[in-house]
Amino acid sequence: MPKRALVGTFLTTVALALLLSFRTPDTAGLAAPAPANGAGSTSATRGTYSGQLTGSTVQTPFGNVQVQVSLQNGQITDVQTLQLPSGGHSSQVSNYAAPQLRSEVLQAQSAQVDSVSGATYTSAAYQQSLQSALDQAA
Repeated sequence: MPKRALVGTFLTTVALALLLSFRTPDTAGLAAPAPANGAGSTSATRGTYSGQLTGSTVQTPFGNVQVQVSLQNGQITDVQTLQLPSGGHSSQVSNYAAPQLRSEVLQAQSAQVDSVSGATYTSAAYQQSLQSALDQAA
């Protein structure tokens, strides 16, 4: 086997081994916290509350996130974003993620929804702000 082919095979093998050993960063610390009262579902703890509640402002590396939730007889009827990361790529991510998160929340009737791919920090902060608002209704 020529020397060039041997070096190429070796480098390809090393690159493949490095690729297969790559681990993604752990984002478990960004998950929305469980409700303080220990309930697994926020819809059961809201009772018959009606009105608008503003969640806490959650800081991310890209900017602040804050939401306001509207409840009617304990059901989530709307979620509006008051603050989202903005500027450059952050605006694109926020504009992409916010409608998806809103839709998921309205369907699930809970802050416990899946994160939007590519918007991990924004998704986690959105969930945390929403959960803080829902906790106020309990």
